[in-house]
Amino acid sequence: MKQLRGFEEERDEYVWELNKTLYGTMQEAYNWAKNLDRTFEGHRYYKSKTDPQIYSCVFENEFMLTST
Repeated sequence: MKQLRGFEEERDEYVWELNKTLYGTMQEAYNWAKNLDRTFEGHRYYKSKTDPQIYSCVFENEFMLTST
């Protein structure tokens, strides 16, 4: 990450604002998990109450189970 042109002056009191989540940040992991949840819910999967990484779905008398 680098400062924009015109803001090169380094000062301790300046705070940079992250406008887009970056790979490797905690925010990106949260966004990825949220997007995964929405995707599974869109396909009628249910999240396990005991393990949030397990999703299941019943479709046409077939039980589907996935783990991430």
